[in-house]
Amino acid sequence: MYFESMYNTYWNNWASPRTSAELCTRFVSNFADNLLAATRLGNNAMISNMEAFRATIQCRKDDMKEFSRIGVNTARTFEKTSKQVVGESSNK
Repeated sequence: MYFESMYNTYWNNWASPRTSAELCTRFVSNFADNLLAATRLGNNAMISNMEAFRATIQCRKDDMKEFSRIGVNTARTFEKTSKQVVGESSNK
């Protein structure tokens, strides 16, 4: 009796149309769920990378503005120094 029950449970049961349909349905459902989860993970990773890239670009933009300001201030300092040197040398 035990072996017959085990045989029916594990061997004959999968061959029935109802069980085959249920197994196929579960397989397709799990595959679709896994595909959606993987797609969601990929999208989240892509969005995170885009946000990090945007933040990096904003930092570089701010850095370039600061470098430009430093360059302008240095040019003004050289200009003032040159005018002072020329003014002092012409007064002698």
